[in-house]
Amino acid sequence: MKSRLDETSQRLLVILKLDSRRLYERLKYRAPEYLTIFSLKRTRDHFKEVFYSRYETCEVSELLYCSEDVLVGLDQFYSCVEDLRWYLGHTEDMPAKVEDKVYAKLREVEVFYDTLGLYINAELGISESFEKAESQSDAQLEVSFEDESSGNENLSDEEFGAETQWDESDDESSVS
Repeated sequence: MKSRLDETSQRLLVILKLDSRRLYERLKYRAPEYLTIFSLKRTRDHFKEVFYSRYETCEVSELLYCSEDVLVGLDQFYSCVEDLRWYLGHTEDMPAKVEDKVYAKLREVEVFYDTLGLYINAELGISESFEKAESQSDAQLEVSFEDESSGNENLSDEEFGAETQWDESDDESSVS
């Protein structure tokens, strides 16, 4: 399916699509990390990197290249993300409640992300079968990442030490 848009519009839509995807992935897949940092240190400094988006630097003149549907989708997605950012930046809730609220909000973000993707793909003329293939490869990547990271977290200290197998005699000889 060929897109009827000029090159500038296509490029802008691709940039917005990639930006929203990266932001969504950071929010979803790094949630355990940024929530742990927040709950342990009660710092909010790391949220600047988590919520970074190129959309914030887009000017109205650039967004004029987007259709009304895409503009509505952008507003819904980024408004939902902004609500999450505001909550994390100002909450005094306990860590368990923060985690519950974040995961509930991430489900909303996902809905708006999917909707935005549909609007952008329609504008770009990307078929649904191409998107399905792309999402399947993303799912495989997610599964392989989980497999790699899930190896040692349930091991006791003794089991972990037995798996790492380092020679303590090397450590002692290097000290003297």
